[in-house]
Amino acid sequence: MNAAAAAQEPAMRDIRFGIIGCSAIAPRALLEPIRHVAGARVTALANRTVAKAGEMADRFGVSVIYRHAEDMLKDPEIDAVYIALSNDLHAEWIGKALRAHKHVLVEKPLCLNTADLAPLAATVEQSSAYLLEGVMVQHHPWQHELRRIVESGRYGRLCSIETSLCIPAKEGHADNYRSRPEQGGGCFWDLGVYWLQLLQAIVGLEQAEFHSQSDFDGPHGCDWTFRAQARYPSGLKASALFSFERPYHCAHVLTFDSAVVTLKDCFRANLGFYKMTLKTEIKKYIASNITDADALPVLSQTSSHTKTVFEPMNYYVNQLNTFCSIIRGEAEPIPFREAAERVRLLAAIHEAARSGETIYAV
Repeated sequence: MNAAAAAQEPAMRDIRFGIIGCSAIAPRALLEPIRHVAGARVTALANRTVAKAGEMADRFGVSVIYRHAEDMLKDPEIDAVYIALSNDLHAEWIGKALRAHKHVLVEKPLCLNTADLAPLAATVEQSSAYLLEGVMVQHHPWQHELRRIVESGRYGRLCSIETSLCIPAKEGHADNYRSRPEQGGGCFWDLGVYWLQLLQAIVGLEQAEFHSQSDFDGPHGCDWTFRAQARYPSGLKASALFSFERPYHCAHVLTFDSAVVTLKDCFRANLGFYKMTLKTEIKKYIASNITDADALPVLSQTSSHTKTVFEPMNYYVNQLNTFCSIIRGEAEPIPFREAAERVRLLAAIHEAARSGETIYAV
């Protein structure tokens, strides 16, 4: 477009966000990242405790505060909302916001009750607004690189995926929805979505068979440590450990026939702009010196290392850029069915840890 034509183009209006629920995640997930996203700003907060909203508004220069989120949804000056409420309230407010023609970015998980999925799907289908579940990691290029490595077959068959998502509970998650079963408490509802999304992104979930186990010995019977495993007809095994009580350790390790690919500290980029590194250990087999001509060759293993380093990025900035691009029609929306599939499996795998049942992906 030449300069004269560009001058005649109407300026694209900022996407104006409102936040429903002034929880501790709101600054990290939206209020701070939006400073790095062109054409987007937060203009309103809604929270039952007005004093809390006032403190957050003062800190981040937000001009409008609502005591009732319904009033925010009636505001024609709001284009999109970020829902930062406890898990059990997600479905209700997603529905209300979409029916009010507001685009929705909602904290994971999308919802707790699988019975909510069909009504939500219908609302999404009927609404002109977009919905995005906030699974922050899915917008970083390391996921695309892992999928490319798997699909290329360069290291042979993918044999296993080992995931560890252990994040010690700050102050035991006291007075926090994570310690209340009825609000989706426990480590699996909080962290399991990241594991399922990873599998979804790089190998798919089709035909996977899931097993799970937990002692449910956390506060109020929540799962404070949870183990899960997916098995595929190909022989691939994907195991995961989630915990609120073990030392911090967050990593993915993919083992192939001839290489091991590791992503350490896989949550690091949710705290700011950080480099992420995929480290690949390539296995090599060489024949040992043999003095007996009739002896069978003896192979010994050596290895070499390569690294793929991604420039410093912030997961939440990436997520917000993606969401704004979807709203503007510059990027394809992520299908609702992907989030719905994760919710169905989260609920079933969580219950199977009590019953001992085997869960099959549809």
